[in-house]
Amino acid sequence: MNHEDHYDRIERINEKGEILLPIGHYALINNNNRMNNHSPIISIYGLGSCIALILYDSRNNISGMSHILLPKSDEKKEIKYPHKFADLSANYLIEELVLQGAQREYIHAIIVGGSKIFDLSDNIIGEENIKSIKQELDKLNINITIKSLGGTHGRIIKFNTKNLTVSIKFSGENEFQEL
Repeated sequence: MNHEDHYDRIERINEKGEILLPIGHYALINNNNRMNNHSPIISIYGLGSCIALILYDSRNNISGMSHILLPKSDEKKEIKYPHKFADLSANYLIEELVLQGAQREYIHAIIVGGSKIFDLSDNIIGEENIKSIKQELDKLNINITIKSLGGTHGRIIKFNTKNLTVSIKFSGENEFQEL
């Protein structure tokens, strides 16, 4: 995998101490890095049928999150944003974590999203995203430790990279709940 051709890593931390993660992008935090004197929250606002994939190695204190839009990539097309696709994102994110010092056998997953936002019978993209990311993680032997999937409401997700906790708030709710 040639990482130089991809422009999808987000590192900018806003004034609230958050990394806002747009569709098709990822963020990676190595809390062992002495240059990293902060442990930001990685957030996605308005997560609907998309999937937030969080991979973490708690033993080595390295984690990452990607914002997946679609279940499958098109092999015939050049892919500049592999984290847009469930069939590519998990493998790319694992590779990035390992490059930072994570150990493959200690990497676990948290998956959130896959809602059916619009009440249309043929709107199954959320279900397809869930199925695809579960298949990929299974194929890669990555254990899913926490999940919040499906439903009919969008979510805000906040991943605390210091203590590896995930908080979500469904649209229409006032309070965040920790998963």
